[in-house]
Amino acid sequence: MFRKAVLCVAVVVLLSVPAMGRVQIFGPLSVEVPSGWTAERQGSVTVIKNAGENASVSVAVNSKGEATLTDITERLYVQMNGTGLEQDEDGDYTFQFESLAGTESFAIITDSGDGRYILISVTGYKNENVQEDLDAIVDSLDWNE
Repeated sequence: MFRKAVLCVAVVVLLSVPAMGRVQIFGPLSVEVPSGWTAERQGSVTVIKNAGENASVSVAVNSKGEATLTDITERLYVQMNGTGLEQDEDGDYTFQFESLAGTESFAIITDSGDGRYILISVTGYKNENVQEDLDAIVDSLDWNE
């Protein structure tokens, strides 16, 4: 009887844990990719997507050149027809925009600390079916340089 109880508890615990992803590395960037999602490098951009849900996270790393992070953010904000521009206490910027496919999206712009900036675009975040996965992807992003 005890064995069956322990087995039942173990099965319930295992089924309640979200599907763990696999860590993939793209140059200095590592990301945990959830089950059912794909990740690939497309030129200078890393794209993690779930085609079935029209959701994705894109990470681009580019040189700042002589521009400040504020200059770059303002330029991207205008180019992407952004709304709701905010800067957090760490100096990172966020704003919302509509993707080319018409999906509500948001951008995060941060300084990599080595003369480059990182642009993270999250598309499909209002889709309740993928919100947890999108949060996990963004939280797992790690800059290893």
